[in-house]
Amino acid sequence: MKTHRDWLGRIVALLITLLGVGLMVVCFYLAYQQFTTPPRTLMNNPQTNQPDLASIATGVWASVRAILLLLVMVIAGGMIANRGVGLYLNVRRAEREEAEQGK
Repeated sequence: MKTHRDWLGRIVALLITLLGVGLMVVCFYLAYQQFTTPPRTLMNNPQTNQPDLASIATGVWASVRAILLLLVMVIAGGMIANRGVGLYLNVRRAEREEAEQGK
């Protein structure tokens, strides 16, 4: 059995899984920051410290854009983590098939 290749495959698969999970953790942290920010800070005009239509529209657009970007990040992180788990399972399947052929 080729132990070096098997260990390398496992390590690469685990690193890819951890990358995907790390991306999702970062995304959840950014979402937490986004949703704990008081709306007044997003909607106020920086010069007058009072809300006006332009400031409200800009704040709403910034919030919607951030939510959409966070959604894309979570989907990408989930896909990366899923690919890492799939790679790990393929390495284990190949090891099992090699062991069965060696018997």
